[in-house]
Amino acid sequence: MAMFLAMMVWVGTMIFSFLLGTFLCYRVEKSGVKRWGATGRIFKYK
Repeated sequence: MAMFLAMMVWVGTMIFSFLLGTFLCYRVEKSGVKRWGATGRIFKYK
């Protein structure tokens, strides 16, 4: 049971980190700020 719980927490953390990173990248690139390595590869500049 503890192993299953640990795995669920780990997977949840991975998904949360991925979503947070994508969201922050989107925010930065949408605002047109070209620092922090935001190249516009994920979300193209309009």
